[in-house]
Amino acid sequence: MKYKAFPFIIAIMLLAACNKDSHEGISEAGAIQAPFSVSDSTKVLFSMGNLQYCGETGVWRFAEHQYDFIGSDNVNIDATYSDFIDLFGFGTSGWNSGAAAYQPYAISTNYNDYYPADSSAALSTLADWGHNAIENGGGQAGVWRTLTKDEWTYLLNSRPSASQKYALARVNRTEGLLLLPDGFSLPDGLSFTPGTAKGYKTNSYTVSQFSKMQAAGAVFLPAAGYRKATDYFYPSQYGFYWSASVLLNNDSVLSPSPSAYVCFFGEEGANPQNYSHRDHGLSVRLVQDF
Repeated sequence: MKYKAFPFIIAIMLLAACNKDSHEGISEAGAIQAPFSVSDSTKVLFSMGNLQYCGETGVWRFAEHQYDFIGSDNVNIDATYSDFIDLFGFGTSGWNSGAAAYQPYAISTNYNDYYPADSSAALSTLADWGHNAIENGGGQAGVWRTLTKDEWTYLLNSRPSASQKYALARVNRTEGLLLLPDGFSLPDGLSFTPGTAKGYKTNSYTVSQFSKMQAAGAVFLPAAGYRKATDYFYPSQYGFYWSASVLLNNDSVLSPSPSAYVCFFGEEGANPQNYSHRDHGLSVRLVQDF
């Protein structure tokens, strides 16, 4: 009996070791422990994975791994759905802004339903998903936030050596965008080629290799596609990540447009100032101030 149990014990030990490796560089509060500059005076830490929500329990959490995304199961979005979703309409944090569609399970295709009662509320911290207590993100409300359009732009275009600190990549056979922190040192035995010219084949990492990149502070945004109502498009081709910034008509908060800014990427390149209609279900990756 003892000898029969031995391989099982070894399997448990190996699983525990793999799980530990996959969380190298992540704090107990769910933050990747390397700062990124998002303005001349602001640095942030990224969350350990994309934001997820369960309608049945009302639980918010981060994906267990940076390369995880839920994919086609997002079409099951519903207030009573017992599993998690990770594609959200703009401003659907669950805080009642006065918009007709403010819950994370909103599926209206009318972008007007995502307008708050007071146009300034769209920029409120309460309309930001980060105001929620996140189960594996410290469990306290108000710890996290969504980057603004200007912060995404600074991150990809304006910080020192910005063009050398992001690239398309494939991690654990998942396509996405790899971001390097300000003070990144490439781990021994690994390579990194910046840019998007060669698509997702430019950089490819196994789970073990990416654990070393993550321990050095690398952030990976999976190309999770987008949802419209209960239809799902472009998984593993394009990434769409909400900012906290709405597109304004005539630069006036009193004249909001149907859209909000997103950080977009695909084999065509990366654009931190793209935008999408508010009813589209897109990915959310939160940060906390450093």
